[in-house]
Amino acid sequence: MHLLILGATGRTGLYGYKYALDQGFSVTILVRKADGIEPHDHLTVIEGSSLSEEDMQRAFKAAGLPVDAVLVFLNAPRVGQNPWGKFLGPPRLIADSTKIAAQSLRTQNPGPNGHKPRLVVMNALGVGESYAVTPYIVRFMIKFSNVSESYKDHNAVNDEIEAACGDEVLWTLPMPVGLKDSGQAPVKTFNITESGASLFMTRESCARWMVDVAVGKQGDRFDNRRVIVSN
Repeated sequence: MHLLILGATGRTGLYGYKYALDQGFSVTILVRKADGIEPHDHLTVIEGSSLSEEDMQRAFKAAGLPVDAVLVFLNAPRVGQNPWGKFLGPPRLIADSTKIAAQSLRTQNPGPNGHKPRLVVMNALGVGESYAVTPYIVRFMIKFSNVSESYKDHNAVNDEIEAACGDEVLWTLPMPVGLKDSGQAPVKTFNITESGASLFMTRESCARWMVDVAVGKQGDRFDNRRVIVSN
């Protein structure tokens, strides 16, 4: 099993690619800078931009293995962690990177196992129909803080994912509640209009769940689905 991970050096993606390596999978990561990334026998590191079709193709081919799944942990940066911090963009980082990754999955030579590849993209609670069950404080921030710029990107992914993947790629859009750094915890899943999710989940548990979906450990339960995830 060979995974390509975008956003692997971010606060959630870091857990994702390390967990995938711990599980024995081959992993390629496409990063802006490879400085400080610890070498691993099953890790291929490519410097470049997920917004570049050429760089994406290099990442797909670098390990000499078909890509079975792509995981996207991207999020455009702001100044600091304050929701009102200045948005630094680019405005369609996640949407355009997802589209390029999906196209690359659709056009690569099929792998020997004959299975459809998967695309798992970290989205956010409050996107699309999930807005109806989003806590009011989060709705307020979506409307009035600079988080709104990130949500435009997340909503673009939500609107475009079916067309990007077509019939050739199985996709999943996890919509996590607020993410925090505090270790591993069990994951609960909800339909996107279903209430009951907690306010927070850990980044590690979100990342591990996404990897498990990407490699088929969850079966077909979440194929071509949007799903709220929490602890």
